[in-house]
Amino acid sequence: MNFNYSEDQLAIKDVADRMFRDLCGDEQIRALFKTAQPFHAELWAQLAGAGLLAATLPAELGGSDMGLLELSLVLEAQGRAVAPVPLLESVVACAMPIARFAPDELKRSLVPTLASGETILVPVRPYDGLQDFTPLNATATSSGWELNGSSSLCLYAPLANGFLVQAKLNGSSHWVGYCAANTAGIRIVQQRASSGEIAGQIHFDQVKISAANTLAIADEAETLLEWQAQRVFVAMAAQQVGILREGMQRAASYTNERTQFGRSLSSFQAVAQQAADGYMAVEALQGIVWRALEDIDNDADTVALSSRVAKFWLCEAGHVAAHVFLHLHGGIGQDLDYPLHRFFIWAKKNEVILGSARQHSVALGKQIAANPELFYA
Repeated sequence: MNFNYSEDQLAIKDVADRMFRDLCGDEQIRALFKTAQPFHAELWAQLAGAGLLAATLPAELGGSDMGLLELSLVLEAQGRAVAPVPLLESVVACAMPIARFAPDELKRSLVPTLASGETILVPVRPYDGLQDFTPLNATATSSGWELNGSSSLCLYAPLANGFLVQAKLNGSSHWVGYCAANTAGIRIVQQRASSGEIAGQIHFDQVKISAANTLAIADEAETLLEWQAQRVFVAMAAQQVGILREGMQRAASYTNERTQFGRSLSSFQAVAQQAADGYMAVEALQGIVWRALEDIDNDADTVALSSRVAKFWLCEAGHVAAHVFLHLHGGIGQDLDYPLHRFFIWAKKNEVILGSARQHSVALGKQIAANPELFYA
């Protein structure tokens, strides 16, 4: 594996780092999260103008034909800023699967508008929670499909122009299609996620979807959803690297500046040991992300494993490093007006969303048991 970035990748990293740094100061981000619908519209427009939203999308659809590695540099910069823009949701979870799996007419109508920043897309998944809601399901009709039921929490749903919808089909398989946000029968209940991001639960009541807006059914839908999940897990892990690195850097600065008994806090052995634990957790996650990105961009046979290892480790590293940098700040780390808490709650969100470390460790064990010749070759 080559750990050196190319000139183009370094240029993307430099542009992304400067953009997030210039537009996402602590005061700017604090003000955004105090609004009813936190969304950094100026940053979103600049990401589109710089071609960063389109990095992984096909050239014929307005993209740059780059790999997920290039986009991961932007996601890491977003993590360092905890900036409220739906980069992972719109680009990785929606635009990339649409560009690969959607009918030509649908992809030509949707992908260029997302690349230009005009459109926000959000992934929708069937409800899976403790309340008595009917999970979103799809039923065939004479002219297409009908959707009924409820979604799980959908980040940025109230801001979306459209949804990439995953619905249950006959109980055991899935249907995947596109649905415009203004389609009759859709009701969005606005919420705020634990991370402070705008979110919503979407209720579908006899929502009609044409065959032309259907991407995949049954086995083909499982293929699409697996492809999507692999990329979402690795992209989320890249974002987590940025969140944790910035949190640990802030802890280092704080403990160097804060004194106790005439010495900086960082000079105490117990503080240094905790900081080392957090640092090693982040470095381990970074190596795992690089391996998973290499597998994805080379379409390796082991991508199903390495992507889930990335999700497992973003949970583990998030738990270790986030608690370290919060603890090293003492009581001020709990202050909601102090910037550090945002890095902690974003790290915890990534830790639990789309499955916990325990859930993914079980999935990994099943994968390895089912294909030992692939993973122990």
